[in-house]
Amino acid sequence: SKQEIQQKSKATLVCLASGFYPDHLTLVWRVNGVKRTEGVGTDESSTQNGSTYSRTSRLRMPAWEWFNPLNRFECVAIFFQNGTTASINKFIRGDAG
Repeated sequence: SKQEIQQKSKATLVCLASGFYPDHLTLVWRVNGVKRTEGVGTDESSTQNGSTYSRTSRLRMPAWEWFNPLNRFECVAIFFQNGTTASINKFIRGDAG
């Protein structure tokens, strides 16, 4: 939020994976292609919504890192499908301000 950026000089990105089954899914963050673990908080377990599941992960970073349009932030959902590992990647570029 703008308030978080102004008051704490931090920015938080949120990644939500939903509609998957079974509940075995891993969320990983990459910044410019490199795995990031610092500042990452992921739900301990998936939340059940009827017959499917959802899971949320957050990446918190210094505001200066977010305000660099050259930075590429990526959330990767890793799961098993048809006996093999599959992944879905979504990315966002830093904000030019």
